[in-house]
Amino acid sequence: MEENRLLVLSGPTAAGKTALALRLARALPLEIVNADSLQVYRGMDVGTAKPTPEERREVPHHLIDVADPDEEYNAGRFVDEAEKAIRGIRERGRFPLVAGGTGMYIRALLRGLDPLPKDPGVRAGLSRRWEREGGSALYAELACIDPLSAKSIHPADRVRVLRALEVAAITGAPPSARKARWTEHGGKFRTLFIVLSADREELYRRIDARVEAMFRKGLVDEVRGLLSRGYGSDLKPMGALGYRHVCSHLTGGVSIARAVEETKRDTRRYAKRQLTWLSREPGTVWVRGKEAREAAEEFAKKFLF
Repeated sequence: MEENRLLVLSGPTAAGKTALALRLARALPLEIVNADSLQVYRGMDVGTAKPTPEERREVPHHLIDVADPDEEYNAGRFVDEAEKAIRGIRERGRFPLVAGGTGMYIRALLRGLDPLPKDPGVRAGLSRRWEREGGSALYAELACIDPLSAKSIHPADRVRVLRALEVAAITGAPPSARKARWTEHGGKFRTLFIVLSADREELYRRIDARVEAMFRKGLVDEVRGLLSRGYGSDLKPMGALGYRHVCSHLTGGVSIARAVEETKRDTRRYAKRQLTWLSREPGTVWVRGKEAREAAEEFAKKFLF
């Protein structure tokens, strides 16, 4: 077996990545390494669309339910744990399939960690400004400094807004320009990177259907349970799609109907940002439409055998 060969599957949310990953693993000697930044958390099941327990028993999955919601989990930890999982899969004579929609994690695994600099003092100052001036003011500042970065970040995503402003303050350059150079770096693996997509109308229909299904299946009860166990709404994973909207319903008086509609809206926006970063990722193979799954399987077979 070629030791640095890696199969990667990504795509926008609700495109059908989980179903396709399972199909590939049923047809080929694969084990799945999760690259979704929320599926790593225990107790966050409904809102993250995790593979079911039955599916996980049928096909080995890695990096699901490996952290509590109040644990620090970042790209560095993901890379360490993913590389360990990949080594174990290869030792068992099987192939790793890295599957998920978190671009930062996938890029870090393929190229190494983001080399953008850090300064705790700068970050602390920006945090104080966020509290004093409000997130909208700092997001507007980012949009002036680096419109490209701003387009890929939700205005309420405090962590990423402050990180982008921190990099800009330290380097005097737009973070997007430095990230572009990082994206162009050669990879650590020989990779087949498959992107599963759909036309926009179909993708948005699937997003709306998924959001409605999550609320029907108990997302509100899941969030209520997390809050009752002491996981506050200020935690990073509790600010994710669906979770922050339900927190607004449970603690802020937002109606359930509004929470559902705002989850749909923000998920569509997130899917657009995912498509943007995927379109800039070099060497990807895109599969779409009714033949997408058959095409992906053929590409994977040719790559692996």
